[in-house]
Amino acid sequence: MVDARQSLGPALLDDLFPEGPAFRRSLVTFTALLALASLIAAFGLFQDSVASIIGAMLVAPLGGAIMAFAGALVTGRSRWVLVTLLQVSLGALMTIGIGYLVAAVLPDPLHLTPALAARTSPDLLDLGVALAAGAAGAFVAARHTGTDALPGVAIAVSLVPPLATVGICLRLGLPDAATGALLLFLTNFAAITVVACVVFVLAHAAPSGADVRERRQLQAGFAISAVALAALAVPLAWNSWSQMRSISYGTLGAPIVRAWIGDRDLEVTDWAIEGSVARIDLRGSDAPPDVRPLAATLAAALGEPVRIEVTYTPVERLSGSGQP
Repeated sequence: MVDARQSLGPALLDDLFPEGPAFRRSLVTFTALLALASLIAAFGLFQDSVASIIGAMLVAPLGGAIMAFAGALVTGRSRWVLVTLLQVSLGALMTIGIGYLVAAVLPDPLHLTPALAARTSPDLLDLGVALAAGAAGAFVAARHTGTDALPGVAIAVSLVPPLATVGICLRLGLPDAATGALLLFLTNFAAITVVACVVFVLAHAAPSGADVRERRQLQAGFAISAVALAALAVPLAWNSWSQMRSISYGTLGAPIVRAWIGDRDLEVTDWAIEGSVARIDLRGSDAPPDVRPLAATLAAALGEPVRIEVTYTPVERLSGSGQP
């Protein structure tokens, strides 16, 4: 029997649920591939290597297990709902643990790499990607076609890298970043489950002759997944709004900061407005002017109180001349 959980390949939906020796072999394969994918992802995140992270996404079988969970929901397989949910949960814990161990072995970075930081603040765009990729994977599983699209589906759905990021951030003592990465994984999990259920039902994968009990199980499972997805969308919407607000305020305040600096020998190396705090990093040979006029001007332009935090790095410029 083909184990379709190892990929989203062209297999019958029933093949998502192997029995007997096939199931035991699939567990060994699932564990080995997921462990290797977790190692690849953790090292790739530390290296900020896009190629390694993409490789981890392609190797990881976690997306197939989530697809099997959705398939179990729509086909009324109560036992497989529990089995696949346990498989996904234990696989997620293993990936977090591997990320933690890799971070414990490697030297602590001075700051999070861009690859790590990108997975600590998910927004509604990540939700949109997960919904579209989950629909593509479910369509492949239900229609037994489109194998050329499978690598794209695996790359689009970010499952193992966020979990590895959780373990790394926990080891580095960054619980807020770890929470953000876990939110990204849970968003992808819920989005794939909900949209896969919808696609399977539209593809007539749900049992048409199901009894009342099976239909209630299907409705309950879908309702729980939809509620979870809606709940996860709240912090994603908040993150999206915060990012848009920060970008808008930063664009509006940039000319004000330049006017405040004037003709002084100062370079702005970083500038952002987060909440009610405006952070400015300056570098140069001239000392920055008083920040109170800048705070007043920014507050008037933004229409709300602003607190300024300036970090100044002095630069000593030496010059000399010589005669032959």
